[in-house]
Amino acid sequence: MRARRAALPFLLTVALWLAIAGALSEVTKRVSDWFVMTDELLYERLALSIVRLGTPLPHVHGESISNINQLYPMLLSLVFRHGRVLHGFHEAHVLNAFVITSTALPAYLLARRVTRHTVLPIVVAVATASVVWVTLASFLLTEVAAYPAFAWSILGLHVCLSRPSARYDLLAVAGIVLAVLARTQFYILAAILPLAIFGQAAAERRLREAAREHRALVGVYALGALAAIVLIASGHHVLGSYSQTAKGNPLPWEVFRLAPAHLAIVALAGGLLPTVIGGGWLVSNLLKSETRERQCFAWLAIVTIVLLTFEVSSFDVRFGGGVIRERYLFYLTPLLLTAMAAGLSAARPPRWSLAVSIVVLGLGFWQAPFPTFQKLNADTPASVLNDWLLSTMRGLNGTRVFLVLAAIVIALLYVEATAFVRRTYVIAAIAALLVVALPAETAYGFKRLFAVNGTSGLPMTLDQSVVFNWVDRVVGTKPETVMIPYPVLSSDYWANVGFWWDLEFWNRSVTREAGRPNEFSGTPPGDFPKIDLRFNPKTGRANVDLDAFVAQAVAETRFHIVGEPFTTQRNVILSQPERPWRADWVSYGLYDDGWTRPHQTARIRVFSLPKQKGRTLRWLTLRLLAPEQVPPRAVSIRSDAGSWHFDVTSASIQQQVSVCVPPHGYADLTVNAAGFSQIAGDPANTETFATTRSGGVQFQQIALADETGNC
Repeated sequence: MRARRAALPFLLTVALWLAIAGALSEVTKRVSDWFVMTDELLYERLALSIVRLGTPLPHVHGESISNINQLYPMLLSLVFRHGRVLHGFHEAHVLNAFVITSTALPAYLLARRVTRHTVLPIVVAVATASVVWVTLASFLLTEVAAYPAFAWSILGLHVCLSRPSARYDLLAVAGIVLAVLARTQFYILAAILPLAIFGQAAAERRLREAAREHRALVGVYALGALAAIVLIASGHHVLGSYSQTAKGNPLPWEVFRLAPAHLAIVALAGGLLPTVIGGGWLVSNLLKSETRERQCFAWLAIVTIVLLTFEVSSFDVRFGGGVIRERYLFYLTPLLLTAMAAGLSAARPPRWSLAVSIVVLGLGFWQAPFPTFQKLNADTPASVLNDWLLSTMRGLNGTRVFLVLAAIVIALLYVEATAFVRRTYVIAAIAALLVVALPAETAYGFKRLFAVNGTSGLPMTLDQSVVFNWVDRVVGTKPETVMIPYPVLSSDYWANVGFWWDLEFWNRSVTREAGRPNEFSGTPPGDFPKIDLRFNPKTGRANVDLDAFVAQAVAETRFHIVGEPFTTQRNVILSQPERPWRADWVSYGLYDDGWTRPHQTARIRVFSLPKQKGRTLRWLTLRLLAPEQVPPRAVSIRSDAGSWHFDVTSASIQQQVSVCVPPHGYADLTVNAAGFSQIAGDPANTETFATTRSGGVQFQQIALADETGNC
């Protein structure tokens, strides 16, 4: 009977989790478009590669990549196993809701171990699953799996600390591995565990006993260090795709200024109460506490909060432009809520130690920038509060003063309440505030998410997959297609990038990308390996030959792969290339988006047909454009079949030219444009696109006719 009664709170927590997850899924399944690129594309591709290749090892574009965050792609592969991307995409958002809110379960168990209270662990569980960061379930991001994985790992570390044994040492290591597979940043847990053990043992003056109790842990760490040395010596990096974070000074001075601000923003979005009360309780229980479980948790939580906060602050300072991205730090929420529960249930509630929380929050709020965004920012969901704060408090300084005073008032009210009000009423009031305020904040976050168009420029609830998944509709989902990105809109870099993101994201069959190094592509080469496509300058023969379809822009001016066209949609030609792959023409001397270079002759080389016996006349149709607000530009084109002279204006013109191609060889057309002026930057990347360059005229299309004639 006692066992059943003890199980009832946990069963109630499970029921509450399922209810919260069900309600959240009703919201997240409305999402019909991507939002965070190229993160969502990466994890979708990793999931699809697991399905296609049948291995959990990370592959993108058919090649192995260095990625440790494989837990979430493995979960995604369950819903992407069948059908087109759209079906898996919607199912993934339902799955996301249940996975991210499942953090309520380890949060409950952790709070139960620490407090031995009946009601407070349930409050911790509900609050953990209701914070504004569950809006991240709207996106295909590792945070969805990392949130519960981190909480389960912390639970394992607490068991290891409070009940030292070889079995629990291995349990803690397994928890760390699980967390690292969810997010590489949780390597920090491998440092947190020994530091927490050392701190707690030092507080009890039993360092030697602690070393003996954790012999298994010492052995595992020694093996881990040896494995890391071997990996590094063999040319691998233990941080995978996050290897760049290990470069440079990890703790520049700016980190110490922004670290309190990071923690303050997490505290604000988490309702302030958990950090004010919980932080005070943690400080007061480091040296002495009511139970071993409580003291072990105090050390574990303090070490985790400090190290994780500095880790995230270091990343944001060195690689994030100093913007506070609490998306990487909100994992502290269950710890802060559990610490608050411990304070509320303590025999002696924290009082003077609350001053530590106030000082940290005061420093943090005074340094926090409180940026505003038109829509929900996935890197900082907590910023949805900033518009209201800045407008209500009349600016940045008013906001900072208000939040510092709010933290002080909350601490004073708590001290007053614990002195003059029954504890049951205090717990009930705080629980009511949290279970109302946190879901309301989350609802407002979703309102901001759906209020304006997403990063693709389309409403988040608008399903356009029927437009974008045209490749799968033509060839099916099983064959492979190689896309060759090309800037189809010369004046808008991000529109071009989004165009090719959509082509890959919504088509399961688009499995590879080809192009030339350092030319236009919307994805980084490390996570998205690319085929370096080259052609023999004498024969046009390609350096690769794949059994795959090819998706190439109509406007392509660099080369054209010979093949049988299936369809042309959205200015992209889908074709079945001839085997082996070859180009029927290649251009030289043009910018990679078709503009002529100043004082430089461009060439268009046309290759002979495979079975061509004599000299053959080939016709090309050229479409050219000059920059706006410049006089007509004179263009001269010459070949062995004739010469053409004409003017090009900002109104696109079309010109047919011809060339006489010898058998087993090639013939060139030379192109010269008189004059040049400033044009938009090179669309190779955002930096080159932001810098203007000089150009003459732009080739908007080069089309070689199938018809042939005699020379």
